[in-house]
Amino acid sequence: MSDVILGKVTRVVDGDTFDVNVTHYHKANTYQYNDAERIRIADANAPEMGSISGILAKSRLEKEIDGRVVKLVIQSRDTFHRLVCNVNLG
Repeated sequence: MSDVILGKVTRVVDGDTFDVNVTHYHKANTYQYNDAERIRIADANAPEMGSISGILAKSRLEKEIDGRVVKLVIQSRDTFHRLVCNVNLG
């Protein structure tokens, strides 16, 4: 079973990365998590912010999740210390 956390999206960084304030932790989690985490959406690869496509991808993600509560099913932590997660709107 994967670890699960819930939290409110506080900032969209780009088309596949955002910040969240963690509000709930699943009781069966294996690891501990910070109150604020940076999330990388698993299996997503948005264009970089230096391009029009990157700006549009960020805008699209902001419309979908900014300020909303999300459920995060954690796959791993990457080399940039972001949590790589499957994201579900709560």
